[in-house]
Amino acid sequence: MAVYNKQSNIIYNMFVLAFCCITMLIVSVDSAIFSIKNKHSQRPKLYSVGLDVTYDSFLNGKKIDQDLQSESLGVVVGAGDRFRSSNNLKSNVNSMTQTAPDWYHRSKRNPTLSHAEIIKERVVLNGTEKSTQAFIHWVGKGTSERIFVLTCKIDYKNRISLVEHSQLWRSDDYGSSFKVMSFGPDTRISYMYPFPTDSSKLIFTDVMAKKIYTTDDELNTNKSYTVDVEPDIIVPHPVDPSKFLLYSLTQRKLYVSINFGVNVTLLAEDVMPNFFWAETDKIADIVHMEIKGGMPAQSLYKSCVVPSCSSSEVYAELSEVGPFITGSLTVQREFIFVQKSNWNGSENYLAVSYQRQKFKRAYFPGDVKTNDFILLNLDAGQVFLAVNHGDFVNLYLSDVTGQYFTLSLENVSHTIRLNWFEVDFYEVEGMKWTFLVNKQISTKSGMKSKTYISYDKGGNWAPLVVNQTCKNAEECGLQLQFMQAGFLNSIYSESNAVGVIIAHGFTGNSSLELPSVFTSTNGGANWIQATIDKKPLNGIFRFNLMDQGGILTAISDGLLSGSNSTTVYYSLDQGYTWQSEQFDKENLIVKGVLTEPGITTMVESVFGHEMKEKPWTLIKLNFSQLLPKKCEDKDYIDWIPKDYNSVNTSCLLGSVVHYRRRNSSALCYSGGTSGTTKENKSCVCTQEDYECDFGFEKVGDTCNKSKWWNDYYLPSECEVNDTYHETNGYRKIPTDSCVESGISSKYERKVKPCPVIAPLRLSIISEAVNVQAGMEVTFHLEQAGGSTRETNYTWNFNDSSPSKEDIGFNNASMKKHIFHKSGHYMVSVTAVNVKGNTTAVAHVHVQEPIANAYIVAPWACVVKMQVTFSIVVASHARLVDSNSDHMHYIWRFGDEPINSLPTLTWNSTLSHAYNTSGLYKLTLEAVNAISSLYKEVVIQIFDKAKILILKFSENVSMYNLSQPLIGQLFTQRIRQQLAEDVGVNMNRLEAVLVSVDPVLVHLYIFQSNEDSEFNMTQIKTFVLDKISQGVLGVNILGRTYDTDNIIQIVSATELTTDEDNPSPNSGMNLKALFIAAPILVLAVIVSGVSFMYCRKKMSSLRQYNLLNNHDDTDAMLDDDEAPLDLNADFGIRESSRDDHLLESSGGSHLVMVTGNSSDHSVNC
Repeated sequence: MAVYNKQSNIIYNMFVLAFCCITMLIVSVDSAIFSIKNKHSQRPKLYSVGLDVTYDSFLNGKKIDQDLQSESLGVVVGAGDRFRSSNNLKSNVNSMTQTAPDWYHRSKRNPTLSHAEIIKERVVLNGTEKSTQAFIHWVGKGTSERIFVLTCKIDYKNRISLVEHSQLWRSDDYGSSFKVMSFGPDTRISYMYPFPTDSSKLIFTDVMAKKIYTTDDELNTNKSYTVDVEPDIIVPHPVDPSKFLLYSLTQRKLYVSINFGVNVTLLAEDVMPNFFWAETDKIADIVHMEIKGGMPAQSLYKSCVVPSCSSSEVYAELSEVGPFITGSLTVQREFIFVQKSNWNGSENYLAVSYQRQKFKRAYFPGDVKTNDFILLNLDAGQVFLAVNHGDFVNLYLSDVTGQYFTLSLENVSHTIRLNWFEVDFYEVEGMKWTFLVNKQISTKSGMKSKTYISYDKGGNWAPLVVNQTCKNAEECGLQLQFMQAGFLNSIYSESNAVGVIIAHGFTGNSSLELPSVFTSTNGGANWIQATIDKKPLNGIFRFNLMDQGGILTAISDGLLSGSNSTTVYYSLDQGYTWQSEQFDKENLIVKGVLTEPGITTMVESVFGHEMKEKPWTLIKLNFSQLLPKKCEDKDYIDWIPKDYNSVNTSCLLGSVVHYRRRNSSALCYSGGTSGTTKENKSCVCTQEDYECDFGFEKVGDTCNKSKWWNDYYLPSECEVNDTYHETNGYRKIPTDSCVESGISSKYERKVKPCPVIAPLRLSIISEAVNVQAGMEVTFHLEQAGGSTRETNYTWNFNDSSPSKEDIGFNNASMKKHIFHKSGHYMVSVTAVNVKGNTTAVAHVHVQEPIANAYIVAPWACVVKMQVTFSIVVASHARLVDSNSDHMHYIWRFGDEPINSLPTLTWNSTLSHAYNTSGLYKLTLEAVNAISSLYKEVVIQIFDKAKILILKFSENVSMYNLSQPLIGQLFTQRIRQQLAEDVGVNMNRLEAVLVSVDPVLVHLYIFQSNEDSEFNMTQIKTFVLDKISQGVLGVNILGRTYDTDNIIQIVSATELTTDEDNPSPNSGMNLKALFIAAPILVLAVIVSGVSFMYCRKKMSSLRQYNLLNNHDDTDAMLDDDEAPLDLNADFGIRESSRDDHLLESSGGSHLVMVTGNSSDHSVNC
């Protein structure tokens, strides 16, 4: 039988080999012909965001096409239903284009300084050849010429980033030269943190050494402090430069220092990486934070005042919000947001606290399903956000409280990420409430993307137009590219260059694959395509603005395109004309371009490196010789931004803003002394300062009640005998600053008595779904609508405890309960009032913690024999059903390969065979939802043994041997008493229960190393003789007990294996080879023919594929190709503060980052 199996294996292996040869050929052909990188492929092209093929992601199919542009170019009234003139909207756009100033259409500037050149200074940071990341901080603010550059080599192990090597560089002359700053030997700086209110203060962290370094003089001197935990994240105080928060990701501990690092004290534990300093709180030292909840991905709210966190909450009422989704806490000005989910996760919704009052549910039109939310803007007391509804994304505007939202724009272009989403949205800097988005439009050829602009925070939207007299619709449309998440600012603007925008985009009739550069000087109303020698400036660029918008630059990006750059393109007249100049001869791969904060200088720094394993290089570009003349008063003009989507453009959300900025035709520099100034003047309120209220839609010039509206949306606090202010369909735009006038009375709300409304949409949220017996668990009740004060609420926990009744939602909204017994419980709440009732349920699984466990296993077995292991688990009160109660087990048998994963099972019994003799340690962890316990046992594996199958008298049935512990005791007694009878050591024997019906035991007899002891055959013969004489029995209670219930061993037969009975035919049967050999030869012939055929067919494609493969290899495998990431996840940050710090610090920054047993098996 054994030889036959070997022959069968040979035939099988030969078949497999032949099959693999053919399959590999087919796969190779398929991968060549149908590869997604093959331009002839008929497969859909899959775009991915990566550092090797990121340009496809950049385009992402968003180039505008002619079908879309021919649909419509008229101004579209925003779904937010704000009022505006009802004049012909299409003609409004055309007239706007036709009345543009004559100089706007110039194609060429008369250069007066053609001999002037850009001053270039090149600095190489030697020693950074293997650095994979670089962090740059420009102190600036007109008081310092210093630039800090931190270069690091990062090693990623087990998804944890560790700094292997780092260097900190400082320039004291605007980047003309750099020197290495030393903190001592073996120091590995992980990150640097500037302070927003004191640019001379910085903190540098050495995470692995648990040290921080502080400086208050831009690193002329520094002090070092050792902290108790890894300083993974530091958040400076927004006002007080002596205070900061320090957080450890691994220990989830939050610390605080109030004396700039001299003392760092523990503030709170179990903190999730999402915490905030107070912004508008009366007490500036309040910290808002997420605390770990009772379930995965669940958090609780907590607030406290530094330097210590007392047991009482600063905002106790806010803590009543209960559990919410981890990472969703957001604190911005007067608002606090969390995202909540019902007990089974079928519904997600937004809860908002306004002015630190109690959290309330946010409502959206039609109460459509909401999955996720992105806060886009919270200026001037109005929330502007994007909501993912599953199949589409909409933009919404809130009332002043942030609770009731109206639709702003539908079907915004978006990208779905894992548990998240991104939208094509850009807020123009320096232009309050000017937004750009891409909207999905349905056309005859399918869904297309189209860029829209709003000047009034989403009230009205219109498509972008190119600044030219349009002969047909296709030439007017402009499609902008949006890529803001970490890689590249594809649209760029600055607050100190009001109205100036530079962006990537496509015109409607463009057939180019690369985007072109477009600029606007009036906040996006009109656009000009950048040209060099009458040719469009196409490609992917890194943009920059200097001298308050007097100088625009564009340098080819090397991160996304992978190309080298030697040329800087620049404009001295706000983008009307462009020139170029070579800035480097070494083909730099540009990863970033940076200028001083405030963009008041004419100096920018270009960061990057050359080829593989080349050091980081910084090139300083000084444009001062191009504009040597200081601007005078005559060189400035007054500019008033307008709402170009509305006919009445004199007021923008209730005010007229005057800006003073340099005339684009003036070849001079501002230098920061006569920059943009502005003057605000309020307007008298008109109809345009109002929008349709929640529950109303604009029809013509009026707001009519929506079809989906009902009293369910009335304030839940409104009760009998009370009154509320009923909307008449209008609300003043929260961001509007107009002066009240007689028209205001038209929109005043009316006082009405409160109606009684049936309670609707109850939901229960538990702080834990898996609960430990005897421990208190908290339940929170949510009610989406209906009356609450006079409603009766009844809680039922279905565990024989009495139900609990309360009148009024505030009394019933939170309950604590203790389940004393394990099991599954359905908790329910019923709400009843005179208008109706509703019920909510939630399920709870109560479990007991694992207190002890016992592994049932033999002490020894033989190689290649199945060893059966079992575990018995117990709580403090009882034995736990090991195969239920949601218990699972993690097994390691001791013979696994290094770094292999353990075996995970739901079953408490598992078999395993060892292939070599020796001692092995079995480790086993029993886990349920609330606890775990680790156990281990050692087993000896022998090369061989004699095995006897024992049968017993009928009285063995008096014991329940199916219970693991009783079965273990029974076999232990057999082993013990037989060893005494034979006169050998117990370690010579092992008894294993292999069947309980009938009862069968395998008796293993092992060889001894001592020649003086009985050998295996002698022991076997002795046992067989005694059994045949009927004198061997087992007393399960032990021999010291005199009992008649001795279980007799009635028979024993020897178990033999293939190894014990080798086949007499010891030679190999060559029949298998005769069958398999022709098959293998045939496979080789077929493979060769297929290869020659494919080689001929693919000859025209080889070069294309090889080139792509070469590019992919370079980009994907080269760790020294350091990418740039504005949102770098440096360290193992789950929720980094880097972006917030870089924005709030006032400095200018870049973050750059380059089995089954056989039929003949024997169980042990």
